[in-house]
Amino acid sequence: MRVALLAFSVRGAMGQYLEALVPPLSQHLDLSLYVPEHFEGNVPVKVVRFPTGASRAQALRRFLDPRPARTLWQQILTEKPDCLYLFNGEGYPWALWLARWAKKEGVPLFLTLHDPDPHPGNPWEAANALLRRWVVPLATSVHVHSQVFVDKARKLGARHVVVIPHGSFADRFLRHAKPGVQREEDLVLFFGRLEAYKGIDILVKAVLALEGRRRALIAGPGQVPRILRRAMREHPSWFEVHNRYVPDEEAALFFQRASVLVLPYRQATQSSLPLIGAAFGLAVVASAIGAFVEDVPRVGGILVPPNNPQTLAQVLAIAKPKERSYHNPDLTFQLLARQFVAWLEGGLRR
Repeated sequence: MRVALLAFSVRGAMGQYLEALVPPLSQHLDLSLYVPEHFEGNVPVKVVRFPTGASRAQALRRFLDPRPARTLWQQILTEKPDCLYLFNGEGYPWALWLARWAKKEGVPLFLTLHDPDPHPGNPWEAANALLRRWVVPLATSVHVHSQVFVDKARKLGARHVVVIPHGSFADRFLRHAKPGVQREEDLVLFFGRLEAYKGIDILVKAVLALEGRRRALIAGPGQVPRILRRAMREHPSWFEVHNRYVPDEEAALFFQRASVLVLPYRQATQSSLPLIGAAFGLAVVASAIGAFVEDVPRVGGILVPPNNPQTLAQVLAIAKPKERSYHNPDLTFQLLARQFVAWLEGGLRR
């Protein structure tokens, strides 16, 4: 089966997901990958890169222009795909045009819905949430990562929905683990881009309530909230902040040093982090929202009420690293790729 796989977002975890999924998929499918020019992944398939602009403003102007979208569509058609798999970006303007052109040409559209609920506080996501209401109904089938999102996908107009869980790319970080790194019993790790919906302020309040019994290592790019800047000034020994992109090697060191991985999100869909943290033997503490309600208990983690720094502090005070790391062979991309193939093949027969 010949598949055109298209992704509009390829930075951070999205790029890591593609690098984990594409190689095993290519063992079963004749796959071509269409991605923005800044995609740096190394994958064993034909990769077609398209320009999106050097800044967010340039990217916005380009994605509002149907002419480069038509050029991309013509490139896809030259491969004579049996289907178009939109891996992400279903709310981009190009996605709407491509979905309509695919329907006109009789090319079935499949898509993965990563965020059935848009992340709050992000105007771009809010706009995407509006546009995808015209894209999702045009899909032959829609993939979500958790049963909790099936009804949400249907409310967006999905005609057929399948659940394939989020795979683990912990191996990407485990390969950089070094011997002799000392686990720091009082260190809790927040890893990933700093966004308002991820509850950094809740974590700060919890650490302050613990009065030095726990320290926070916060690592990732994004805007440092005011409450964290003030806490860093007043209690510099309680907060270690690396406000930048963190390469895999350094991320592995952080996961080795910490005892607890904390995800104090206000809103969430799913994340690769619980599986990564558990693979390093960390206790995982997360808000009881989104797919966390399935993913965190699976790795023996602890769920806490969202927006509740007092309860988070109580749990962080008692959370201990695991004696054994967690690895689920059913969540390797080598096995999950077969489910993706079955989904695509089944959809073409529908």
